[in-house]
Amino acid sequence: MAGGTFEKYKSDGSLAGNALEWVDARFPATSLWKGHLSEYYCPKNFNFWYFFGSLALLVLVIQIVTGIFLVMHYKPDAALNASGVPIAFASVEYIMRDVPGGWLIRYMHSTGASAFFIVVYLHMFRGLLYGSYRKPRELTWLFGVGIFLVLMGEAFFGYLLPWGQMSYWGAQVIVNLFGAIPIIGNDLSIIIRGDFVVGDATLNRFFSFHVIAFPLVLVGLVAAHVLALHETG
Repeated sequence: MAGGTFEKYKSDGSLAGNALEWVDARFPATSLWKGHLSEYYCPKNFNFWYFFGSLALLVLVIQIVTGIFLVMHYKPDAALNASGVPIAFASVEYIMRDVPGGWLIRYMHSTGASAFFIVVYLHMFRGLLYGSYRKPRELTWLFGVGIFLVLMGEAFFGYLLPWGQMSYWGAQVIVNLFGAIPIIGNDLSIIIRGDFVVGDATLNRFFSFHVIAFPLVLVGLVAAHVLALHETG
């Protein structure tokens, strides 16, 4: 029906139809919509296990939208304010107590992170259960593994941002794990922390990774994952 709606707009000579024709002449909007959404063939024997890929995409969208609103008020600064509280921690308190609906947005984001892993674990279990890692879907599976690894990094970086005791010591433990790698471990730990100890440089570095670098990689891998899936079916 959606594909038919596109064709109706293109043929009725309306402003929307003319705009759509103009776009289609320069970008494959209609063909992408048809090929991957409105007219993409799905087998009729789908069952409960096939829901979790779409649910993971839904949770990703929720995480991005709630994250955008949180960034509007969060300050990645480890310095102490006049009350002796880290500015980063105080900004989280501000979101929870003073921003209208801020508590809901923050809880949606933090709970959504846990939901993301639950849904992804179930999605991976379905892939193992039905052998979705076998030929010709190896690349689809590898993209999925990449998504899982990036998701773990994204969750770790976000865990530090409230700059509470759990955040600080969690970062300390995880970063020190890299220090156990022979030869390069010590230098690698310093690169990850941005300093010799977990501090302001670490907080700012993890904030940039959590908000910009890893989400871009994650969205790119998700797009590649879906395109690879639609290519092989």
